[in-house]
Formats: sequence, C-alpha cells, structure tokens
Amino acid sequence: MSFTFGRSTRRKLLLASAVAAIATMTSTPSLAQGSAKATVPSTPLQIYATPTPQGDILRYVQKLADEDGSGLKLKVIEASQGLDYNQLVLKRDLDASLAQHQPYFNSWLRAHPEANDSLAHAATLLVNIFGLYSSKYKSVKDIPDGAKILVPNEQTNLPRALFILQNEGLLKLTHTGSDGSPAALSIDEKSIQANPKKFEFVPTETRLRAKALPDAAASFINGDIALTHGIDPKSALSLESPDKNPYANVLTTRRELLTDPRLKLLVTYLTGPKVAAYINDNYKGFIVPAQQSLLP
Repeated sequence: MSFTFGRSTRRKLLLASAVAAIATMTSTPSLAQGSAKATVPSTPLQIYATPTPQGDILRYVQKLADEDGSGLKLKVIEASQGLDYNQLVLKRDLDASLAQHQPYFNSWLRAHPEANDSLAHAATLLVNIFGLYSSKYKSVKDIPDGAKILVPNEQTNLPRALFILQNEGLLKLTHTGSDGSPAALSIDEKSIQANPKKFEFVPTETRLRAKALPDAAASFINGDIALTHGIDPKSALSLESPDKNPYANVLTTRRELLTDPRLKLLVTYLTGPKVAAYINDNYKGFIVPAQQSLLP
C-alpha cells in the first residue's frame, strides 16, 4: 500500500522533522545533571596519582563514567617514591598526573625550564590539609622550650609548617601569612625573626614524620599521609586553613591534551558536585575540595 502526500503536507512533515532534530540536539542531558550520554574515544587516559586520596577519587570517577555510559576510560598508575612523573608526562609515557600542588610544580619547573611551554594544569581538585600533631602534648602551648619538632625536609612544604607556628604565636617570620606569593613560598628557617621557645626544627622526609610521631615532641604531617597512618585530624594541635590555600593539588598534562575530549570529560567529573561530596564524605577533614577547571 502506498500513500501520496500533497505539497503542503510534505512541507509540514519536513518542518516537523527539522524541529524534532533540533530538539534532539539541544536537549541531550548534560554531565552536570548526572546523565551523560556523549561518548569519547575508548583509549584510556593514563594518569599517575597518589593511591589515597587521588587514586581513590579517580577510581570513583571511573565508576561514575561507567554508570553514565560516557565511555571515559582511566588507567590509574599509583605513585612510587622517587619517580619523576612530570618527566613521564612530558615524554608521553603518561597522559597526566594528579600528585602535586602548584608550589611543588613551580619548583620542578625551575629545575626543568625546558618543560615550561609543554606542561599545563587542567584543574585543581583538593587540598591535603597540613597539620601539627603530637602524641605527647594536648596543646601547642604545652610543647616545652627547646623541643625538637619534625618539619618537612623540602622547601615546597616547609613554609606551611612555619606559618602554622606563627599563626599560633610561637614564631615570628619575615612574612605575614601563607598567601602563595613568592615571598611566602620561600620562607625557611632563615626567615625566623623570633623563636621565643627556642624550638629546634628537624628536617624529616614526609612519611617518616608520621611514623616517628610517637618519638617526637611534635610533627608536621600532610593530610593524605596522616589519613593512611591512622591519625585523627581532630587530634591535631593546629591545622592550616583551607581558605584560599595555595597548596591545592593539580591535574597536570601536556598542553596539547587540554583540548582532548577525554581530558575535558575527566575535568567535568573532577570539578562536579558528586566528587565534592565523595571527598567530604570519605576523608574526615584531612582532605577538602578545591575544585576549579583550568581548561582554556
């Protein structure tokens, strides 16, 4: 059986088809609504990350992507001590890293100026809250004169420790606060103008500052390290503020990948409300969201 339509009817059908096509294109659910349908290339993004919390968060993103059917695939390579992941990204052995904060990256760039035009950040994600802990004293005021305090043995985190002591009124430094400025990021023991309790600072590697906590008067510990060593943030003598904190962890990649649809989709997930809720629900205040897309 066949049907013949008049010219007017055919025009109406064509118009209806066009309207339907436009409606389909403009009403595709967005990722922000939790119902992404657009697909991306199936080749996995290879991302170097610290196991907790960054690796955990990337695995959570993979779960979200699988549920959404967005097609995003991630291969998480967990951090190994001493591995230069920026070099691996630069040399195309990895696509991105999620293991460093901006001050560390700036320090790395000063030692590797050839990478200045090749690497870039796609997003900020979180801050590992830095704190002063003690298994011997209940308050910073209880730490005795002349006590030995474990501090970072690398410049990128040392200012965080000294600023906490200054905020507690136990030191006076040449700079007023941790504002991310070059002057603040260069603070070290030479910047101490007053140390009335004559504390002795013992430079110590990151994980050892947590392991040696029972044997020290007090120790400065990164949030992610405290988390993996069973330390409660509520037991901290003092914690740095998360507000306008310059030590947010960054997703770093090659500049050419900033337009890659897989990376763009990853950034959308990482900066979304579900990841913020995941961070707040799982990390007890050690880790706080600091989400911002840095894509062009």
